Amino acid sequence: MSNSTERYQKLGLKEALTRIYRYPIACKELSFIFRGAYSKLPKNVQSLIFQDSLAAFRLLPEMQTSSAVSAAHLLFQSAEAVLPKQKKNLAITEYKQAKVALKRHRKARQEEQGSVQLPQDVLVHIFRFLDLQSLVSVGQVCWSWNLAASDNHLWQLQYAIYFSNSDNCLKTKVQQSGRVIEDKMNTLLQDNMASQPSVDWRETFKGAYIGR
Repeated sequence: MSNSTERYQKLGLKEALTRIYRYPIACKELSFIFRGAYSKLPKNVQSLIFQDSLAAFRLLPEMQTSSAVSAAHLLFQSAEAVLPKQKKNLAITEYKQAKVALKRHRKARQEEQGSVQLPQDVLVHIFRFLDLQSLVSVGQVCWSWNLAASDNHLWQLQYAIYFSNSDNCLKTKVQQSGRVIEDKMNTLLQDNMASQPSVDWRETFKGAYIGR
């Protein structure tokens, strides 16, 4: 096994794609590779990246969240820009089929539940106002809520709040004004996203919490 192949496999992107809350991160990592290094990599590594990208498209219908859809679209655009014609056509086919399947899955879930649920984006926005214990609890209610509660940005926010030096001050502001907490949340998210766009915040939170 070449060094390049070993380094790529150590990224664990193939496994990450199968996990709902890590799927967007893995797609973004693949996108970065396509845009920055794909053409310079050995053929065997290019093949692994291509196969993982196809797997990402096939798994998209199971993900449902807007962050997953956006990340998959970004991956598709990056792959389309650099892949040779034959592989590009295959990627286009897989992505289009995934989009169709995604719509069917959403419709089927709504029919099974007998009503139209709140969109994932709305649930994620609501869950931003929950504390850690409440966020974990709502994730156990149903599949849709679990999906929303696993959103990477929510765990990024939980990390910023829980481990912030100004944690007590922030909690006081939460009680005083919903507007203040929303502004604070946006600031925390923007600061962290700008510096670390591909961090798995749920795993980062777990590691920091256990090691504290």
